[in-house]
Amino acid sequence: LVGGSSKGTRFRPLSLDLPKPLFPVAGVPMIQHHIEAAARVPGMIEIIILGFYDPALFDAFIETVVESFGVPIRYLRESKELGTAGGLNRYRDDILSGSPDAIFILHCDIGCTFPLADMLSFHRKHGRNGTVMAVKVSEDEAHKYGEMVLDPNTNELLHYAEKPAQQISSFINSGIYIFGQAMFDFIAKISNDANRRLRPAASVLEDGASLLRMEQDVLMPLTGKGEFAVYVSDGFWYQIKDPPAALVCSAMYMDYLKEHRPHLLARPSPSIRSQVNKVPSSGDFSVGLGSGRLNVVGTAIIHPTAKVHPTARIGPNVSIAAGVEIGPGARLRDCIILDDVIIRDHAVIIGSIVGWSSTIGLWTRVQGTMEKPTIFGAGVSAGNEVVIASCVVLPHKALDRSQRDQIIL
Repeated sequence: LVGGSSKGTRFRPLSLDLPKPLFPVAGVPMIQHHIEAAARVPGMIEIIILGFYDPALFDAFIETVVESFGVPIRYLRESKELGTAGGLNRYRDDILSGSPDAIFILHCDIGCTFPLADMLSFHRKHGRNGTVMAVKVSEDEAHKYGEMVLDPNTNELLHYAEKPAQQISSFINSGIYIFGQAMFDFIAKISNDANRRLRPAASVLEDGASLLRMEQDVLMPLTGKGEFAVYVSDGFWYQIKDPPAALVCSAMYMDYLKEHRPHLLARPSPSIRSQVNKVPSSGDFSVGLGSGRLNVVGTAIIHPTAKVHPTARIGPNVSIAAGVEIGPGARLRDCIILDDVIIRDHAVIIGSIVGWSSTIGLWTRVQGTMEKPTIFGAGVSAGNEVVIASCVVLPHKALDRSQRDQIIL
């Protein structure tokens, strides 16, 4: 099971035009990384996407990934917010219909190496009802997440605290679980418990469905009771709550691909300048001009349909989507360029996400940092010779003068 997100309000303006789980990170929809990893697990029966969005928004994506990875995929829509555990309880029969001996639960708003096969081997070896994947982070970061204390000898989950005021552990909950069928019985029990003693903050919705949280209502009551073990991953992990996090996570994925799947990254082509001793002085001669030539520095993912002028300099940490056109002399670094964007001659894009069908003018600079990037919604037009720095721009705005540190509505 791949757990969908809520409506992604923190991901605006990018989630105004696309469901957050389908936003491209490292060149493919965010949730495709989860699906590809799940499809590689031996014996995977089915993948279920659970979320709030209209299922029609996922039809084309599901058709594509089913064809690519060969595993049946369904989308189940929650009519109301049920919480992660509440959604599992509501759709219990759908999830358990194939009589699986293990069920993965993955939150969609994370990026990591997804060592699911190794995690499954660990789960079957320890024999407990549940496994949660942990990653180790710095003391400064740990308090932002659910912290876990585990037995150093058995890896049993001994204590869990959700975003504690004082640090108790450097191991945090990654949002990836494996459940046996017995865990669904426990979720059903607390859902039907009229007193709600184990989850005082939970509520019952109008249609009788319970709002159940995975961490507070399932993990915490079962810690220290031999029900959960903790699988510790040493790979990268990042939570994608907002657009800046997508930019950071995209860089992490590309660094990972560089080491493990370098064929998926764009590669530089030798320039004509390196092959000749003398370059003719001619107005219509362009050094490096040629079909398929790329000036790539570091990591980059470029869609085959993108048109990138050979004098444009791309990378590191650049993702260029389908139908993009990049003119001569442009410079791109630390950015995500979405479908059908036009970047004119000598424009500079650094630390930014440029939304679908946007246009960047001649000699224009769109810049930010990884922590505070410039974000363009869909259809934004930046005129010639302007500087847009650390701004969030809603869709279909025309920018004809320089802006800095603004939210442009």
